[in-house]
Amino acid sequence: MEKVTKKSLVFFITFLLIFLTFSPVINSKTFFYEPRNLNPSQKIRVIEAESAYDYGYKVGEMFRLKFKILDMILNFGFIFKNESEKNALTESLKEIEQYSPFLFEELQGLSNATKIKIERILFLSQTLFSNGGECTSSLSTGNATKNNETFVTFNVDSRTDSLYRFISVLSLRFYTYRLWVVNFSSLEYSYAFIGIPILYEFPMINEHGLSFAANGLHLSNKSVDTGSGISTSMLERLSMMTCKNVTEVADVWLNSERASGRNKIWPHFWDNSNSMWADAEGGILSIEQTHNNIITVFGNSTEVTKAPEGILWHANHHQWLKPDDTGSIHPEEYFSSAHRENRIKELLIQNYGNITLDVLKNIMRDHGGGSDPNKGDSYDICRHSDENNSGVTDFSWIIEPKNT
Repeated sequence: MEKVTKKSLVFFITFLLIFLTFSPVINSKTFFYEPRNLNPSQKIRVIEAESAYDYGYKVGEMFRLKFKILDMILNFGFIFKNESEKNALTESLKEIEQYSPFLFEELQGLSNATKIKIERILFLSQTLFSNGGECTSSLSTGNATKNNETFVTFNVDSRTDSLYRFISVLSLRFYTYRLWVVNFSSLEYSYAFIGIPILYEFPMINEHGLSFAANGLHLSNKSVDTGSGISTSMLERLSMMTCKNVTEVADVWLNSERASGRNKIWPHFWDNSNSMWADAEGGILSIEQTHNNIITVFGNSTEVTKAPEGILWHANHHQWLKPDDTGSIHPEEYFSSAHRENRIKELLIQNYGNITLDVLKNIMRDHGGGSDPNKGDSYDICRHSDENNSGVTDFSWIIEPKNT
């Protein structure tokens, strides 16, 4: 046990030193994406790419040494691998090549630039960044807001019930210190994200104001709707690169062969089965989906939400689709998700017609709907680890699509 702990500690320290160098620090004034007026002095990193392969190659050139060190650490056995993991990598690569050729070309470019095999890059990303995130998000627009605005809120959560997950939480916090913009000349729109290019991107907003949030899905111990297709993370990025509003996003997802399975293995992010979208036109959209099941819930889908027009919200279970059809847990099976969903819905309705940026800031740091009314806990929108659950809120964002 002591040997494993020492290895984990060595890995963590090495990873931390590498991770801190991935991108420049940006301050709060420059965090907001200004697609039509980018200023190099704002320390926003822009990557211009002619193709998917070119993007992968340029990322590989930028981070060649860092990726090589990380790959070397994995080869030394600080994180162990077995035959089933190797087989999963092979199958995952086949699926990527068949259903997501764009991503496959990116990985080829990344592999050629770093001289690391594609399988090793997949293993690297799966090992470091498949962290079991849990999130709470909301959308509000039109009459729900005080000044006819549109907002996306996103609380990004993780679990801390193991050393590995604790390391993931710390690494996630560093994501808030970087902002990337990628512009493909072969595709329609540039978009901004935080994270590590290609391997773990959190897409935020594109040049037309299309904005994003997402929620992890907890699966039941019963049958789960599974099937091969385009990874959830790739669909998110494709939406950013090809869509200017939520109607177009819905069309992309409805007309795509979607991947779905029981385990979250990059780049599929199986449990990231709900995505939230808003646009500069005032449109909002919540998508729940698995391989064979999908529903697109818009701001005026009041017959589905049973709530006033212009607000949507989500936690970590399927709210609109039937859990027995998809394999999602029922809300009573995961109290944290049920509490957070009920609380954020309650606060959105309570502030209906008067929602502003300040109101949403207070909602995102709310501690009033959890299991302990006197302090923050794991059932709150702003989560704190406790005896019930190890979930904590890593970071948050609020996006105003109309202000891009």
